[in-house]
Amino acid sequence: MKNFSIIAAADLNYGIGINNQLPWRIPSELQYFQKVTANSTVIMGRNTWNSLPPQSRPLKNRQNIVVSRSANLELSENVLLANSLEQALELAVQEEIFVIGGAQLYSESIKHSNCTKVYLTKIFETFNCDTFFPGDYLEQNFSLETESESNSENGFEFRFLVYLKD
Repeated sequence: MKNFSIIAAADLNYGIGINNQLPWRIPSELQYFQKVTANSTVIMGRNTWNSLPPQSRPLKNRQNIVVSRSANLELSENVLLANSLEQALELAVQEEIFVIGGAQLYSESIKHSNCTKVYLTKIFETFNCDTFFPGDYLEQNFSLETESESNSENGFEFRFLVYLKD
């Protein structure tokens, strides 16, 4: 089985979204996501797929795999459907594989033995979120490898962090 990484952005309480949308607008964070995941396989849940703007689906220069128990989910051409994280990992053809959300898939994948790295953009704010990243598990089972300088955009301070599994 192939190793994989997680990539996410979260607030100080590990909030990642509200009403299936990001609660912040930080273009340079999206550029970072695009740069890190370019030419890789991205695995996402159905809600994450649905939250992408239609003009951005599928994510370009990446193999897109959507995990859903719904066998008749309609997806764009060249997007694969998997019924589990395990099946998605088997379908992945790129050397680098990233789980990109949402909360349910993050919770499952961060505990997976083949999850070796987490790319987390930490936003130094607290938002009214209804969806969260498994931050407690991250803090207990991964160690901070690198941390960028502070960045600021649209009034939000943030840093790019990379964690490795202990």
